[in-house]
Amino acid sequence: MKHLSIFITFFLSLNITIAQDYKFGKVSKEELSETSNPLDPEAHATVLYKEHKIFYDFNTEDGFVQVNEYHERIKIYDKEGFDWATKEVRLYDESNKVKEDLKNLKGYTYTLENGKIEETKLKNDGVFQEKNNKYWATEKFTMPNIKEGCVIEFQYRIESPFRRIHDVVLQYDIPIKKLEFEAKIPEYFNFNKVTNPKSTFYPKIVDSKVRRRESVNFKSRIGGESISSGVTKTNYSNDTWEFDEYKTEVSLTNVPTLKDENYVRNIDDYRTKIIWEYAFYRGPGGDIENFSTDWDNVAKTIYSYDSFGSQLDKTSYFKDDIDALISGVNDPLQRTSLIYNFVKSKVKWNDFIGYTSDEGVRTAYKEGVGNAADINLMLTAMLRYANLNANPVLVSTINNGIPLFPTNEGFNYVISAVEFPNGSILLDATDKYATANILPLRALNWQGRLIREDKTSDWVSLTPSKPTKEIVYINAQINDDLSINGKIRDQFFDYEAKNFRNKYNNLNEEQMIMSLEEDKGEVEISNVEIDSKDELTKPIVCSYEYKLYDAVEDIGGKLYFSPLLFFTPEENPFKAEKRNFPIDFVYPRSDKYLVNIALPEGYEIETLPENVKMQFNGDHGDFLYLAQPNGKFLQVTVSLNLNRPLILAEDYEKFKEFFQLMIEKENEKIVLKKV
Repeated sequence: MKHLSIFITFFLSLNITIAQDYKFGKVSKEELSETSNPLDPEAHATVLYKEHKIFYDFNTEDGFVQVNEYHERIKIYDKEGFDWATKEVRLYDESNKVKEDLKNLKGYTYTLENGKIEETKLKNDGVFQEKNNKYWATEKFTMPNIKEGCVIEFQYRIESPFRRIHDVVLQYDIPIKKLEFEAKIPEYFNFNKVTNPKSTFYPKIVDSKVRRRESVNFKSRIGGESISSGVTKTNYSNDTWEFDEYKTEVSLTNVPTLKDENYVRNIDDYRTKIIWEYAFYRGPGGDIENFSTDWDNVAKTIYSYDSFGSQLDKTSYFKDDIDALISGVNDPLQRTSLIYNFVKSKVKWNDFIGYTSDEGVRTAYKEGVGNAADINLMLTAMLRYANLNANPVLVSTINNGIPLFPTNEGFNYVISAVEFPNGSILLDATDKYATANILPLRALNWQGRLIREDKTSDWVSLTPSKPTKEIVYINAQINDDLSINGKIRDQFFDYEAKNFRNKYNNLNEEQMIMSLEEDKGEVEISNVEIDSKDELTKPIVCSYEYKLYDAVEDIGGKLYFSPLLFFTPEENPFKAEKRNFPIDFVYPRSDKYLVNIALPEGYEIETLPENVKMQFNGDHGDFLYLAQPNGKFLQVTVSLNLNRPLILAEDYEKFKEFFQLMIEKENEKIVLKKV
């Protein structure tokens, strides 16, 4: 019967899909009455229909213009699905030079009122434009009259002067009942395309070739212009032009939700999508212009930009300040540190990501604010001026993903590297609490491309190799009222120190105590002291006194308690039966707890947890639990070392078991009995 029920559910959903009219405006009462997705009841919204078409219009003034047309219909079930009523579209917009345009936007929100379908039109007050920087803008619209159970529908087109095709997304964070994609590309523009190899499913892609006829007014082609860049406008006569188009189609039904998992830094890395590389242009006469490239050429191209390489050559604006700063300092490491800290204090980051300077390094220096490229290119220029072997490193941030094809858009960020005989130091001056080789987490994305002054380039690893440590010293005294009090000394190194400063440095004492007490049970914390709060090259030390109520259970005159106190983990974060994506801890880590417990008068140890040492995947990680009496004290050492920050999905079962055994061991009770 269970199998029959599943078949009927699938059959009904299939027939609804087939019978549905997806013409714009033809929303049905059945769609408005639906209270949940039959195949994914937990979904807060569902894309009922998505259509995406790519084609190239032609006119004699602009030549070929790429057009993307979108039509989406979305069902919103509850308030948690309201976010899907807002759409953001990123557009290239270099002011009056080159830009992409969003046109023909229209949208409606449909609701069911007393059995009648009501329409609310998207108006101009729901549409917003935002200029992000001199290259990019965002057009955002929010649908009106959003209610639980409503259906929204919108369509628009984007006209672009560029040949490149952005990634074609075929999977959302909510289910898609019906998706249709079609691309028609003139034979002159040739692309390589792949489905994201990290996808959870691979769609069927149908390729074909069709003949296209275009009526063109032309007389002559003055100035040697080619079709790839547009045709010169002059006196034209009518003629017919025929050429092939390469057609790509995808038709999908019931596309599953891309469901996030804990410890995944960018779920987009695993989204089903088609990735395109503009490989070459072939003209009507057979002439070929190659655009497919390699990362070395990408790096050279970016370095040649006025907003990149030229910024590294400017020195007059900072010369006097740097001369005074490093006067008499001959040690290269000290020079590096002085200049790095000077830039961090001199120019604040405006939160804009980019590898090209916005207003220029000179302006950023003068005004004291700039984007990531302004700051880190300036830093590199100053380091070079100080006779240090410094070079920019192009990076793709976590949110930008890991590019599969070599393109300029594969990078979106830049940091600085100083090469020394015993290795390189990576620097990012946009982050107040960053230090040498301790970068903002957004930049820790596999590898970056270092470009030297002679335009040669190499890959450099961005993944930290040194474990980041946290060492916690716990002193504990068991009281007659079954509470425990004592002192904590928590020592944070490297990334853990940076994380601590990010979280706590702007809090007052009361706010800090509230934050430290959060999720620690019935604990009172007092006398908090922070050492090395602003000495960024030193580990940070957080010390405080505590009193933990109800820390000990008295059962039949015996005392039961967990030695890690409020540091004891309550549950395993890895409980799912299966894992689709790798676990990413970002950096190797080493956590250690050293506990010293004073035995209460009149009691002795009856039972101690068994000492254990476990390994995960050989040298990938290990866990140690060691409890040993020492006179009137009990000393417990607990440590976890994860030497590789990425746990592959195929190792999930072993890691889940390893982690579960660790959680169970840390929750085991020590038992004291009366003497």
